[in-house]
Amino acid sequence: MSGQTTPEAQYKPPPESACDVQVLPIELTETDRLHIRMAIYRGKIVDFAIMQLSVRDDGEEVHVARIDCCHGTVHRHQYDRRGRDVYERREIVAIPATDGWEVVDAAYAEASETMFNEWEENLRRWRQ
Repeated sequence: MSGQTTPEAQYKPPPESACDVQVLPIELTETDRLHIRMAIYRGKIVDFAIMQLSVRDDGEEVHVARIDCCHGTVHRHQYDRRGRDVYERREIVAIPATDGWEVVDAAYAEASETMFNEWEENLRRWRQ
């Protein structure tokens, strides 16, 4: 025995090639939108990212907020004007390495509701 520890297994969604990947842009205002990307496998959302984007006065599109799943967690980002994540990837829920599909699928519903309900507050935070 070498004394080395084995890293914990981390959730990995099925390969994208096996999934139905959908991208949905949702206009909130003339300058604000949600950009949703989800991967569906066997009727479950197994990977997703919900990004809130805004167009500044100079025409540049910026990231305002995001909820996504990678690194074995569903987590939230809140960006400031300089593009820094002020939440530093705030964990919402850990995704188990096995049976993670159920967790991701359920988390998507909650995450999309959060992003729809809080987009104006996210934008206010970004402007601070």
